[in-house]
Amino acid sequence: MPSCRASEVSLIVRRVTTAITVTVSLAAAVPVAHGQQSIDTALQGAISAYEAGDVAGAEGTLRPLAAGDPEAAAWLAATLLKRGDKAAVTEAIRLLQSAAGAGNARAKYLLGFQHAIGQGVPSDLTRAAQLFQEAATAGIGRAAYNLGVLYAKGRGVAQDPAQALRWYERAAQAGDPYGAYAMARAIELSPQAAARAAEMAQAYRAAAEQGHLPAAVRYGVLLAEGRGVRKDPAEAEHFLRHAASNGYAEADVIMGDLAAATAMGSRGEPARAAAASAIGWYTSAANKGVALAQFKLANALFAGAGVERDMPKAEQWYERAARQGFAEAQYVLGVWKSGGVASAKDPVAGYKWLLLAERQGNTNAGKVRARAAEKLSSSEVSQAQADAAAFRAQPERPLGRPDDEAPPLKPMAPKR
Repeated sequence: MPSCRASEVSLIVRRVTTAITVTVSLAAAVPVAHGQQSIDTALQGAISAYEAGDVAGAEGTLRPLAAGDPEAAAWLAATLLKRGDKAAVTEAIRLLQSAAGAGNARAKYLLGFQHAIGQGVPSDLTRAAQLFQEAATAGIGRAAYNLGVLYAKGRGVAQDPAQALRWYERAAQAGDPYGAYAMARAIELSPQAAARAAEMAQAYRAAAEQGHLPAAVRYGVLLAEGRGVRKDPAEAEHFLRHAASNGYAEADVIMGDLAAATAMGSRGEPARAAAASAIGWYTSAANKGVALAQFKLANALFAGAGVERDMPKAEQWYERAARQGFAEAQYVLGVWKSGGVASAKDPVAGYKWLLLAERQGNTNAGKVRARAAEKLSSSEVSQAQADAAAFRAQPERPLGRPDDEAPPLKPMAPKR
């Protein structure tokens, strides 16, 4: 089975892709009204309609309420921004400016976000930060999260990781899942990680239970490792399966790693069943374009671990991962192409892949490439170098998506 002991899971998570990196994207959704007191029945009904997706119904109820109620005006503005046409945005900005001037925190948050993205008002991150801070101080968790993002990136304010963490913590305390995830991630990447492991795990769980998929993955890993929380493989699987079932392919990779670790620690039929499970998870992620999974699946096919040995198919998966720019796959493919391990020899292609892997820091690739050069003519070396210079990685999955960092929430179903 491809090597992956339980103690290596954290390393695997750090390598899956950029999709679980530190949060740096603003979250746009209007903060929900949980915990708000003194909301009359009509306004509460309109808010419920808005949160359920009935924007038109919410707008119809909010219009007669907005004239004398800044909170209703803020929610009406939210419905108009949801519509997005020019007239609606213009009216929304007018409503927000009036309600914010009257001290309404939700209006300040929404107006700050419009300044952050430059919609309906001039782009002004300094003004956005000011409005986010006023809204956050009044209890709007999403505003605190977004202010933390600005401090983390140094946008509109001086870059200050400590202030970013402070506002993420405030957002988490207000129940915002993006804030909870950002807080946990900032702690995990800080020197405080060991001392605050339990706090970090609790924040990941809070975000995960509200549907934050990267948080579900990270909390699942903590449960699998017993880091910051009692080790619980079954509970880890619950969170990881939730992320996997909602299309978060990195969770498939980690489920495969956990099954592989089980296979390595078992014998007989339990080991075979766990190995087959690992292959299933790796295949799922590989087909979704995760380069690491493609590499692991190729390793399994090469070794005949959990699956029938198939060298040509292994080479195909190595090549898919290599074309995405995965250095380890480029190294193996370079060795195989140079030696004709699974297909006809192609020393020029082999040299190219070795050179690409070497440029990414693979020292073994450099050693093999130096020996391979002795068997090539100068023209062949020049051709391989030209091919390497022309190479451009071709990711099979979009990288750096806004949804990677502020993903749509997919709430978890209650456990049966």
